[in-house]
Amino acid sequence: MRRRTSLVVNFPSSQMPLWEVEHFLPQSLPALSDLQPAYDLQSVLEDCHNYIYANEGLLREKAFRELVKVLSIKILDERLAPQHGVRFGITADEYKAIRDGRASLFLERLNRLYEALRETYGDFFTDSALGLSAMTLAYIVQRLQYISLERTPADVKGEVFQTFITRYQRGDRGEFFTPYPVVELAVQMIAPASNERIVDPACGSGSFLLQAARYVSEQNELSINDYIESCLLGIEFNPEVAWIAQLRFALAGAQGCQILCANALERGLAMESEFDIVLANPPFGSRGKIDDPSILSRYAMGRRWVRQTTNEWRCTNELLSGQTPEILFLELCIRLLRPEGRMAIVIPDGILQNSTTEYLRYWLRTQARLLAVVSLPQVTFVPYGTGIKTSLLLLQKNPSSARRIFMAIPQRIGYDVKGQPVYKREGDSRSPQIDTDLPDVADLYERFQRGDTTWVSPTAFWIDESSLNHRFDAEHYQPYDACMLRQLSQYPVRPLGELADILDRGDDFRKEDAEIEYIAISDVAPQLMLVVSKQRMHASEAPSRARYRVRAGDIITAISGASTGTKNHATALITEDEDGAICSSGFAVLRNFREVEPLYLLAFMQTEFFHRQVRRLLRGHAIPAIALEDLATVQVPVPPQEVQQAIAAKVQETVHHLKHGLACLYDAQNAVEHLLR
Repeated sequence: MRRRTSLVVNFPSSQMPLWEVEHFLPQSLPALSDLQPAYDLQSVLEDCHNYIYANEGLLREKAFRELVKVLSIKILDERLAPQHGVRFGITADEYKAIRDGRASLFLERLNRLYEALRETYGDFFTDSALGLSAMTLAYIVQRLQYISLERTPADVKGEVFQTFITRYQRGDRGEFFTPYPVVELAVQMIAPASNERIVDPACGSGSFLLQAARYVSEQNELSINDYIESCLLGIEFNPEVAWIAQLRFALAGAQGCQILCANALERGLAMESEFDIVLANPPFGSRGKIDDPSILSRYAMGRRWVRQTTNEWRCTNELLSGQTPEILFLELCIRLLRPEGRMAIVIPDGILQNSTTEYLRYWLRTQARLLAVVSLPQVTFVPYGTGIKTSLLLLQKNPSSARRIFMAIPQRIGYDVKGQPVYKREGDSRSPQIDTDLPDVADLYERFQRGDTTWVSPTAFWIDESSLNHRFDAEHYQPYDACMLRQLSQYPVRPLGELADILDRGDDFRKEDAEIEYIAISDVAPQLMLVVSKQRMHASEAPSRARYRVRAGDIITAISGASTGTKNHATALITEDEDGAICSSGFAVLRNFREVEPLYLLAFMQTEFFHRQVRRLLRGHAIPAIALEDLATVQVPVPPQEVQQAIAAKVQETVHHLKHGLACLYDAQNAVEHLLR
């Protein structure tokens, strides 16, 4: 139930004539005892923001920052009120003076509050003064002056600020907002205890830390404020974002300074091995790299790594010219942890799967043990400014015993690409439920942590640590694929790279003054195993992706594109009709076959056993591709020669009939075109 007092004055709408406004205002500033909790804070702040936007001509981000500054001095005033009395307010006489162009008394009082704010939290504010007009400040102050932000329930303030942060915290430099479902999942899986210190070295608006505080408070019936002040620390480089986080802590009732405004890559190492838990979503997809030698020299990831053996790497003393922030942050997070400490971090999938970051994954395995990988749905960050595919990674620093690894591939996160809620279709329509897999993932991980591995789920699974190779992405370890590989191992199998040469050098055809025939992926009919069309052009006009000259008897197979590794995977036999043509670099070209009949191999490459192996080896999500060295590892069953020859004979007969049929079809098409001319 809302509590009201006779002193609460609702500021009139902006359409009211100015000369009537002062009649709604009190004759003196309120006392601290007059301030009451607000249960409609959302609508009040919306009105204030809309007033700024309409009357100040500011962009919405600037309007939001100015509103945050006013909220900050409001909170400070409530905390200073027992000693100095309430100074955040406006009287009828002051409003009349503002209307008459005499705003000095009102503005002087607010500016003194702002100066006190800057003295207390100087690192967070770069503006020397409030940036709003006296009339706009009067509107906002009156709407807030009888509200006690300190006494407003934490859940009301949390919901309000979450709404505002979601709307305005969209990074231009990779500092993207972490959606609440991901924050909640990370905290549930990491399960902080009441005596564990937590740090977020790229805390943004502080969502991870506040959710951790709520979790600990609910699980242990502790004061959320005491836990915030004693166990949490956030580091944020951007002063404005840092203050937003500090303000969220203040709205939660915390008195101490929990946010350090600093470059964590510079300051963080001074706190090495001090924390039990790290929760983070560091900047990724950044437009630039860290190139400061004084920073790079302090990190193993700031140096060049060289491969020693197939599975081992060595760090050299050579500094890199630059390194992406997310890789340096990943090292920092590990180093902030105490031995046995735990970490939950959101990172791009490229770090988990790309060959260029294999050295990083090697280093991680020397420092920590992988606990869990949750592949987040592709849509996760789309409403917040980026389509980069990410995963939630859980690690433990130098644990004493081996573990199984939990993995999950949830498909639904509860909202669409516009950030709008998505509801389940079944159930009572009067109380719709959000359509998300994440609570199931959290529940299964909790059972997994208790040692229960008897469950079966379409969303989650686990693997033995011994099964972990140089990739960390959950898609690479799906149970169906593991079962398929075990099934293949019952037969004599050989890696594809041992059965055929895979071309890795293109043809220098562009120097020729002649026409070429070009084969793109779209020129192959996957179900027919044949090239069904070609494009004629001068060599100088060939697209940049034109690369390999093919010969009759070659097999070409797609290695990039959305259809790669699916039933529409493009694989074809090169016949005499295509001999000498140039194919796209989107194909791998197989030649010089050994111990295998080429047409038997062609038939195998049309099966799910081939497609699934390719799919699990793909890297990237926007344009999935398989590297040639990975393609060479695909396992091929090699039956006796007579079995291969029997299958090859059937393929040969099929190819002959298909080529004859295509020739007849082309003749018919030419006849129709001739008739129409």
